[in-house]
Formats: sequence, structure tokens, C-alpha cells
Amino acid sequence: MTIFLLCSHEPATTKPMPRTAPTTPAPTKPRPIPGRIGAVLTILATLSHARHFAATATARVSAPEFATAAAVFGTDHLPTILHRMQRGLLRALALQEYLLARAARGRNLRFAWPPCVALQPHHRPPAKPAPSPRPAPLHPRRPDPALLDPDDPAASRLPTPEELAAQVRRRPVGRTIASICMDLGIVPGLCEGDFWNQVEKTLRRYGGSLSRLYQVRARREETFQRERDRRPDAWHIDWRDLRPSAVRLALGRLIGETPPDGLGPPVPVPS
Repeated sequence: MTIFLLCSHEPATTKPMPRTAPTTPAPTKPRPIPGRIGAVLTILATLSHARHFAATATARVSAPEFATAAAVFGTDHLPTILHRMQRGLLRALALQEYLLARAARGRNLRFAWPPCVALQPHHRPPAKPAPSPRPAPLHPRRPDPALLDPDDPAASRLPTPEELAAQVRRRPVGRTIASICMDLGIVPGLCEGDFWNQVEKTLRRYGGSLSRLYQVRARREETFQRERDRRPDAWHIDWRDLRPSAVRLALGRLIGETPPDGLGPPVPVPS
């Protein structure tokens, strides 16, 4: 029995595929800035008062009250003061860029302090053997110029942006803020009380050293006093007078105090 298969030679008709409009990716929302990073950025914005001080220092340098502001730098030489303030502003800008990049990755800051818990002897970990001494580095790191005495020639050295960025990545955030305070002449007596409390809390939380900050301040005051003793007729006021009225005459306003026009401090923006 023969079976014949009938095949149609007519071309098969295919239905056209519906065209779809090209889809555009939805815009990604920027990550919110974590709270701890936002708090440090607020402090950096307030520390930018140095821009206001630098802009008015040329007019204030001839006033006797300028000694109150100059004492925290260890000298009344205006070019030296402005040079160190420039270094502090560049350091603050490098720290701001680091914090914004960290926030963009969704990473917050971690506290540097250990838990405030008194460990019992049987809870403490066993003592580790003493590490072997490390060999001296072939290229030792330069000391931070903010820690040097005012009369040291290296105290006014201006690091490159690459060096500042590397320092910010390598050091704890609190240590960088301490160096910014030393460069900008930030001391408790020149600050509004609540603002200095925030600075002090930030230093303690993120690895800064208040004792080192006070040691540098004491050395600068001694250097400033020696400079004053060589020129006893240079100033006719007590530069140690840190009453708010005297500080306002020297700086225009307390650091962290709201400006008279009601505007907040300018936030440093990367250029």
C-alpha cells in the first residue's frame, strides 16, 4: 500500500513581531548620606570660617585685637598665617571628597574607640608575644607640618593634593580633623560652646587626639610670647583674653556662631 504525502509549496506566512519602544533606564537615585558622615561634613562646613577670616585678616592685622587670633598660630606674621590656613582648607576639601566618595558607596563611618566595658581578668584575652622590631623604612614619612613648632621652616610646607588625599585615606578621620584645627587655628576659646562640643566629640569618636591638640597649642603660645617679649610695644592688650567680646573683635564672630545675616557657613565645594 502506497501512501502519498501531499506537501504544499506555498510560502508560509509569518506574523510580524510587534515593535516595542526602546526602554530608557530609570534614573538611579543618589544614596542618602549616612548620619555620621553628614555630621562630620557639617563640622567641615563650619570650619570653613577660615575663608571669612582670611578675607578680612588684611584689614584686621593692624588692630590690637588681632593678637588674640594670631596667638593660636604662634606668630603674627600674616603671610605665614594665611599659608597655613590655605593648607587647612585644602586638607578639609580632601577630607570632604573622601567622605562623599565613601557615602556614595553606601559606607558609613565607624567609631574608633573601644567598648567602655571593664573586663574582668578571666574575660581578658591572653597576652600576645611582643612583636619583633620592624626595620627602619628606607623612605621615612615626613612629619605633619601642622604638628611642628611655628619657628620650624617645615611648619609652613604645603603638601600636594595627592599627598593630602593619601593622608586622608590612611589616617583616622578624627586625626585629620585635628590637623585641620591646628592649621586653621581652631581652639576652644575661639569657638561657640556647642560647636566645640561637636568637634571634641568627633575627635574622640574617630581617632583624634585632644592631648596632642592642646600640646601644639601650648607650644605655639610659648613661641608667641617669646615673639612678644622681643617687641614689648607691639600690642597693648592681653592676647590671652578670650572673652566672647574680645574674640568677636579679633575674628568678627565666634567660630560656629551664626552670622548676623542669618546665613549658614559656606559649604566647601570641590572645584
